[in-house]
Amino acid sequence: MLWQPVDAPETNRSFSAIPGFVVTDEIAAALEKDRITSPTDVQLAAMEPILAGRNVVIESGTGTGKTLAYLLPILQRLRDYPESRAVCFAPATELAVQTSRVSERYRDKELKTAALVATGNQRLQASRLEKSTRLIIGTPGRILEMYEKRKLKGVGMIVLDEPEPVLSSRDAGYLVEIISRPEPKLQLVLVGATFGSQSERFIREFMGPEVVRTVVKADPLHRQMTHRAVQVRQEGEKDFALARFIRGQQCDRAIVFVNQPNLLRHLYRYLNEEGIKTVTVSQERTKLQREQALREFAAGKATVLLTNDQAATGLDVAGIQWVLHYELPSSAPAYVHRSGRTARAGNTGNSVVFVTHSEQIPLQRIEKELGIEFRVHGK
Repeated sequence: MLWQPVDAPETNRSFSAIPGFVVTDEIAAALEKDRITSPTDVQLAAMEPILAGRNVVIESGTGTGKTLAYLLPILQRLRDYPESRAVCFAPATELAVQTSRVSERYRDKELKTAALVATGNQRLQASRLEKSTRLIIGTPGRILEMYEKRKLKGVGMIVLDEPEPVLSSRDAGYLVEIISRPEPKLQLVLVGATFGSQSERFIREFMGPEVVRTVVKADPLHRQMTHRAVQVRQEGEKDFALARFIRGQQCDRAIVFVNQPNLLRHLYRYLNEEGIKTVTVSQERTKLQREQALREFAAGKATVLLTNDQAATGLDVAGIQWVLHYELPSSAPAYVHRSGRTARAGNTGNSVVFVTHSEQIPLQRIEKELGIEFRVHGK
């Protein structure tokens, strides 16, 4: 079942026009701080059915405002139903922490929230989780530990943000068992840019025939992003090509994707030796190191943020103009998630792949599947 969003002219859109939604003082202040003047298409499509208590699937491109599309109506339902609680699962610590920070800006002051993430102090996080904590955001393993300890009673809403890796994790069986329980009756929300086989199976089995799917086709991948390819003769020349590109294009802030840990370490040393200030966000870094790297990058103290697919899930740093793929993504959906770090919130951006001759065929597969064309840089 597809939900028809609020039919409002572009010039007359407002959050207050969404049926049932109340713009509190906290929300108004946060919207102003985030420079958000009107809801995006996905927010118009998703907020009303979530407010109505429906099971909802939100499918929309990265950078289209999916987090607020589910977070704002859930915060309101927590206001309207003071005995209820909501749990949001995220596949990676960075996404969970980021979503938690967004919730802190938009929540009512009296609403208690908690972040439960894999890299945090387990005892400290557990001590902060009280019976009065209404919104819990975290990674699957840590949240399910609290379920096992019976600290998450009364949950009425569950969100799976980027559900495919969540449902493919080692803890997925216990999560499914919790959702399968007859009581309490749960409202389920799935959120993602793309959905794989695990997600589609979950939707069929647990979200019912009346599930609302809000599919927003328009996305920055096609409307606001340029796609380029830098051709290199052999793998060993990518270092030089990357550094030359960053200097030549005067990239003030660029996210560079490298999946192999040894290459990430090598590139970190190489770029810094070349005078290009570089920081890294990966599983090899501690939580404090990753947070420090993100702060430096967001503040403009570093030109390059090196990361990999897992660590970058949901990464949102304002004003990113460049996503550079030192190594090709493993699939078209992976390219969507990577490149979605730019061209967010209506801005434009650039996604650039560095490819050897042997990588042309997988690059063509990505082009065909996504309906895009990589323009050869320099031609």
